[in-house]
Amino acid sequence: MKIFNCILGIFSIFAAFYCIFYPGLTFLNVGWIITILMGAWGICMMFDFFSNRKERKRQKGELAAGIFGLVAGIAAAILSVIAMVTPAVRLTIDAIVLYMLAGWILIGGIMSLGMAFKTKKITDSKKWILTLIMGILLIISGIYCFGHLILLAQFTGVYIGVALVVYGVRLIISVFE
Repeated sequence: MKIFNCILGIFSIFAAFYCIFYPGLTFLNVGWIITILMGAWGICMMFDFFSNRKERKRQKGELAAGIFGLVAGIAAAILSVIAMVTPAVRLTIDAIVLYMLAGWILIGGIMSLGMAFKTKKITDSKKWILTLIMGILLIISGIYCFGHLILLAQFTGVYIGVALVVYGVRLIISVFE
């Protein structure tokens, strides 16, 4: 599993550079990016479930998440093929993806606020203030993105690229744990 995580982490970092340097193409190909990521995530989750036979009782949710990821990846591939030939479907998918991304930013901000207040209760240091500020900025950005989808479409490639870099680095670091 460690070798697979390392390969997927390196692939994610290379994909991140593509997304960051070509944000317009990233937005146009976001259906295929989601297809590949969901499919790979589903396969990894299922592979991890079957490789850890001793801990199967705790990881039944992991198998369900893996199956869901694989099915979602296949569904995204089918929708991406349909979108190639039908402009109305393409426009609908693009709008749905943009609203999902705006929601993702908003929920990330809310989770960051919760983490800041949880950290404040646990420690006496002032480090929670940075998390609080970032959470507030994410909430404001998420609300703003719901009203300005064109700006969000231009920002999507960079956002996906940064998320892929973080994901890839996490996967590579998990190899050494």
